[in-house]
Amino acid sequence: MKANVLSFSKIIDSTHGAREHYHVPRYQREYTWGKKQWDILLQDLQENGIGYFVGAIIVVKDGDDDDHTSQTIYEVVDGQQRLTTLSLLMIVLYEKLSVLKDSIAFEDEDDKSYFDNCLTDLRTKLVLKVRKEEDHTEPHKRGWLERGRYCYLRLHPSPQNENLPDYRYSLGQAGLIAETDCPVRYGNRRIAKALNFFRDSLPSSREPLLDLLAKINQLQFVFISVGSQADAFTLFETLNNRGVPLSAIDIVKNKMLAEMQKQRGVDVDDSFEQWRKIIDNVEDTDDQERFLRQFYNANHWDPLIRVSGLTRANKAKIISIYEKVIGRDPQRVFDRLCEAARWYGQLLYPEWYEEIQEDIQTALVDLQFVGATPSYQLLLYLFMIPDGTLVDEDFLLRSINLMRNFYIRRNVTDFPRTSALDQSHVNAIAACQKRIDDTGSLDFEFFQSQVLVPEEYSSQDELRESLAGDIYSENAGMARYLLIKLDEEHHTREYAPDLWARNKSDDFIWTIEHVLPQSDNLSNDWIQDLANGDRELAHELHYANVNQLGNLTLSGYNSRLSNAPFEKKQALSGDKKVGDQKIAIGYKNKLALNSMTFVCKGKTTSLARTTKWNADLIQARTEHMVDRLIEMFAFDNE
Repeated sequence: MKANVLSFSKIIDSTHGAREHYHVPRYQREYTWGKKQWDILLQDLQENGIGYFVGAIIVVKDGDDDDHTSQTIYEVVDGQQRLTTLSLLMIVLYEKLSVLKDSIAFEDEDDKSYFDNCLTDLRTKLVLKVRKEEDHTEPHKRGWLERGRYCYLRLHPSPQNENLPDYRYSLGQAGLIAETDCPVRYGNRRIAKALNFFRDSLPSSREPLLDLLAKINQLQFVFISVGSQADAFTLFETLNNRGVPLSAIDIVKNKMLAEMQKQRGVDVDDSFEQWRKIIDNVEDTDDQERFLRQFYNANHWDPLIRVSGLTRANKAKIISIYEKVIGRDPQRVFDRLCEAARWYGQLLYPEWYEEIQEDIQTALVDLQFVGATPSYQLLLYLFMIPDGTLVDEDFLLRSINLMRNFYIRRNVTDFPRTSALDQSHVNAIAACQKRIDDTGSLDFEFFQSQVLVPEEYSSQDELRESLAGDIYSENAGMARYLLIKLDEEHHTREYAPDLWARNKSDDFIWTIEHVLPQSDNLSNDWIQDLANGDRELAHELHYANVNQLGNLTLSGYNSRLSNAPFEKKQALSGDKKVGDQKIAIGYKNKLALNSMTFVCKGKTTSLARTTKWNADLIQARTEHMVDRLIEMFAFDNE
């Protein structure tokens, strides 16, 4: 990597021998700046002195420093909006100064020479013309021939949304190159609007225009030239500028479509439309980054995808991995990504896809609630296996439920560690693929044996110990999930509210309620219930039991319960309407969690029926709930 603070006049040099050109990759987003950004740029130029700093430009260099007979192409990875805008501003400066040239009464020859040099500087910063016999640039990097000279755009916009034709037409109208036909609807697009904005905003007299040119030339940039897209991506997280940083999937897209066009002459527009389908299936930027990682992990067994020495992808390696993979066969890799994105979208948004079987859709939604996203690489692998390979008819459903149970146990016990999950799943994928290569099929029992490797997951006893502990303080999200699953198992048609529902603020309507209040500022009523009036013992029992599963329920009206005595909390009645939901409050509201029976000291009771609440009841209810959860989420081999 080479990083320097350079003025704009050094970045786009206009001296003899200048050969640097800046190409916006043809698959980057189009020019998007509008009036707000144009106005800010002009204000910055007018209100600040010479040498104003405007941020960083990141480029990937494509060329040989020792070859002084070829043009040097820089691929602009970040900074295209500013470079394009400055080029448009210079076109307008050139137009206005050219109009003035014949009407200015120069003081002397030096004055005229300075003015002419300014025009030449602008021309050379916009278009470089090289005699045909002096240009040894590779043919695919050539400009176009005019009157025995090759013409190169110093800033070469992307053709997205007609950016390149609009830009060339604008240069022709300014007399900088031969005129081209006016693109259809040219005046409705950003480049034409930017030029009109600057024409209206810039002064029309000589000195202010030359002062503005001097300020543009001395704008300061951190100019960073790197050797690969992977190095460029690493810089995005640490640089803050006015441009919109590219994501990992943006850079992979650029490389993918460029290589397809270069190696196979694939129609770019068609490929770009296919790429949009990937984005439609995987919308969120974070999900896209994880998709790229997990696609590699799910397909690491395949020589087309595998990169030597990298058994799994992490965030830092994504771009370097895909640079290598795409170079092998971009079309095949592209087709595989498109197929995988469709399956991955079903993992992310199962309720969107009507073709998913209802039981699998329900299981995938459940998987989301337990925070099992690392399992998506395993499931993506299974989804992409050819038809007829999976032996069991219900293989996929059983696999999803296996991963749900695995992640419930992992998240409750905090074992295995997060850092070990990806590698364990990659190992399982490799073993399953070997099984398929050896036998031609894959059965669920083998798959389960590769997920549940002895000593690499918590035992039932360890799960029981964690469930019986202070689960709320350890993992409130899992506590909420487990409470909902217990309610769903026992609820009746008479009262089965949607416990996952959210309000207009996107907050859960039903929240966790501590029966014995969380606050350690206990009332006399609670001290009496817990310890027959012994304040010190009451606080000890409170500390030991308040966050246990047996002391938790769900409430749609938490603020009314709070620190009130148990009798009052239990006896609350009435309804609350939240959206389409009718919420009954109090512990006698027929919520299955509250009416679920358990045995304490030989007597059967429930949260709705008991006349008091103390440590014995909390422990008894906890034990009953833990037994039910162990049974509900046991593995087949236990």
